[in-house]
Amino acid sequence: MPVLISGVLKDGTGTPVQNCTIQLKACRTSTTVVVNTVASENPDDAGRYSMEVEQGQYTVTLLVEGYPPSHAGVITVYDDSKPGTLNDFLGAMTEDDVRPEALRRFEAMVEEVARQASEASRNATAAGQASEQAQTSAGQAAESATAAVNADGAAEASATQAASSAASAESSAGTATTKAGEASASAASADTARTAAAASAAAAKTSEANADASRTAAGDSAAAAAASATAAQTSAARAGASETAAKTSETQAASSAGDAGASATAAAASEKAAAASAAAAKISETNAATSASTAAASATAASSSASEASNHAAASDTSASLAAQRSTAAGAAATRAEDAAKRAEDIADVISLEDASLTKKGIVKLSSATDSDSEALAATPKAVHAVMDEVQTKAPLDSPALTGTPTAPTPETTAAGIEIATAAFVAAKVAQLVGSAPETLDTLKELADALGNDPNFATTVLNKLAGKQPLDDTLTALSGKSVDGLIEYVGLRETINHAAGALQKSQNGGDIPDKKQFARTIGAVTSTTITLGESGWFKIATVVMPQSTSTVVIKLYGGAGFNVGAFETAAISELVLRSGNGSPAGIIATLWKRSPNGVLECAWINTSGDTYDIYINIGQYAYWLIAQYDYTGNANVTLHSTPEYSSVQPGDSTSGQTYTLFNSLMKPTPEDVGALSVNGGRLNGPLGIGTDNALGGNSIVFGDNDTGIKQNGDGILDTFANSQHTVRVAPGEMQVLGAIRAGNAKRMTMTSSNNSVLNAQFHLWGDGNRPTVIELDDDQGWHLYSQRNTDGSIQFVVNGQVIPDNYGNFDARYLTSGNVYTKGESDNRYVQNIQRGAPVWPGKVDEYGPAEAPAGCFLTQARHDPTTAYGVTFAYRPLQMWVGNGWRTING
Repeated sequence: MPVLISGVLKDGTGTPVQNCTIQLKACRTSTTVVVNTVASENPDDAGRYSMEVEQGQYTVTLLVEGYPPSHAGVITVYDDSKPGTLNDFLGAMTEDDVRPEALRRFEAMVEEVARQASEASRNATAAGQASEQAQTSAGQAAESATAAVNADGAAEASATQAASSAASAESSAGTATTKAGEASASAASADTARTAAAASAAAAKTSEANADASRTAAGDSAAAAAASATAAQTSAARAGASETAAKTSETQAASSAGDAGASATAAAASEKAAAASAAAAKISETNAATSASTAAASATAASSSASEASNHAAASDTSASLAAQRSTAAGAAATRAEDAAKRAEDIADVISLEDASLTKKGIVKLSSATDSDSEALAATPKAVHAVMDEVQTKAPLDSPALTGTPTAPTPETTAAGIEIATAAFVAAKVAQLVGSAPETLDTLKELADALGNDPNFATTVLNKLAGKQPLDDTLTALSGKSVDGLIEYVGLRETINHAAGALQKSQNGGDIPDKKQFARTIGAVTSTTITLGESGWFKIATVVMPQSTSTVVIKLYGGAGFNVGAFETAAISELVLRSGNGSPAGIIATLWKRSPNGVLECAWINTSGDTYDIYINIGQYAYWLIAQYDYTGNANVTLHSTPEYSSVQPGDSTSGQTYTLFNSLMKPTPEDVGALSVNGGRLNGPLGIGTDNALGGNSIVFGDNDTGIKQNGDGILDTFANSQHTVRVAPGEMQVLGAIRAGNAKRMTMTSSNNSVLNAQFHLWGDGNRPTVIELDDDQGWHLYSQRNTDGSIQFVVNGQVIPDNYGNFDARYLTSGNVYTKGESDNRYVQNIQRGAPVWPGKVDEYGPAEAPAGCFLTQARHDPTTAYGVTFAYRPLQMWVGNGWRTING
């Protein structure tokens, strides 16, 4: 899996390198990376970089903007490599560091064997390809011959068409002669015929141009095919003759057309006959155009064949032979063309036609010559056929495909250009290679066999070399020596002795006795373990820090104490040191604390120059801590695994600064963040909630800068609303400087106009005799009160006269004088006491009991009296009331 390589890229002064690209190029193919692939990383402005690197070996190059690429070195990433900086990997031990020199030399020899074997294989392959290309060229030459046969047939067909055209022209000329006297009436139609004849002449001219191009291409082909020059020249000569005859025929036809025009002018009266003559001339023109088209097609084919011929020069001998075989047929075609041209010339003589030229219409004469420079002759199909025969024997210039057994000039063995490598050239190069060092090749072959079959290839190769006779004097002196003798001679004894105790690559560092110490020795790990033990100050490190400037970082893992469950003892403490600017000289020591059990304080002492002793203060039982450090390139750090101890801070030391990194363990106090604790605290000055405070002093405002409460003296608390003083609270009282309203919809209000003479108070009080009293007083005494009595009744008392404004305010029980008694009157009129009067008896009685009591009397006694008739006696008394000043008996 990928390994993280990260850190900060800095220059020699400790400055981060900007605008730089770190480029990693794979040195060899691994399980995940292909050789020579390139990866890159762009550090940020602070020089920080981070990249996940696959297993493998890489060349490190630094590309800084404005500077040439800089090779930084080679790094090797293993499956079990630990994350680190680029500096760690560049400084780590590589495979080459532990590989014996002799082994590296043998590996180099193996690579040379493989390289030369590969080169020989490539040369052999190139020779085979050249042979295949030669066979291909031969096949293509055969195809060119077939194409030449086809071109010959096309030329014969063209000659036949030319003969037909000549016959048509002859017939047309005869008709024109017969009707010459009648042609004067068709002058206008004759002009049209002349125009058509001119077009025919132009087409013939095009055919001539195409023939010229064919002749040029044929000439190039002839130059390329030097071996068949004689046969090609013969064919070209015959084609030129055909062309000359065609040119002559063209000239004569143009002349005939001109004479026909003159005759047409003279025969103005024979419109109908002239029309027939024009129709015949049109047919002749059509035939001539067809012949020209055929000639153009033949010329095009000739051009194509010429292109192919340039690439098939090696096969030109065969093509020349085929061209010679077709010369007889071409000659016959030329003869027929010349005969036709002769007949056309005779006809032209009869009607006085003129030869055509570059500036004038007329009769064109045919020619079968292939080497003529004439511009007055037209090429016959025979000439075209001859040219096509020659062209078909050539190969194209662009990507020729040769068949058969083509030949090519053999370059010199020193050639290094784009020449064709023939079989002879390849054989010579191979012989040169073999002949240059046969003994070396023989030795390397044996080395390759040994490396492929013998796991102890180094010993085997040395044994084989011991039996070889080297080429130079030095190695000759080694002939016959034993392996030990060879080793002694080349001075490898000490190297081999060291190699015997060297690390084995297959162990991947597993055979290193003290791996941690090894990593520290080579600078791969910048950490150590320390034990502090007691509570107090320890000299943990000595640093060298040049001024302007340098940086050192020391990080401690672990803290004071090691009880299970005491999570705060697994502390992290970071000490960052920065040197000053030299004025004054010194360093800045800052401790970043995360746990109460970590490092508590730091200090430093300048021992000399740029050297400083670093001290830390930590609690007890700080055993087996891990100390890591890092520093800029211009600084140095020495960690002390057994630090010097002092119970107090050294007297000549300078204290550093400790900052707490607050977290869920180290929470800030209200004082740390300038806040009040939930458990209380002191706030100095005015406080505004949601706004600034305009009241000043010891006040608090709420939402509005002049609305709130304020302490305005000893024991006095005032309330303000929009700067207006509304309430004052003092010891034992509260003063409302305005109305007091109770209720929301229907309100009860208590106000003061502030203009009374005396102050008034409402009192609510009570005691044992008067449980609840509501009393209104002023400064001179009470006015009234309402109280609830002990029996629950209510009593309302006014300290003065109650003067009703309207007696009707009272209910119906209120009566005026005469209708109501005064107290004195009432005392003489109401019953003040009641008593019994003197007895009245015996009372009347019968067999049923006592009778009704007398008026105003009531039964007071009943007793048994045997002397009476019924044995019972009853007594009655009257009821008396005290009214006024005496008793009064109630009379029933």
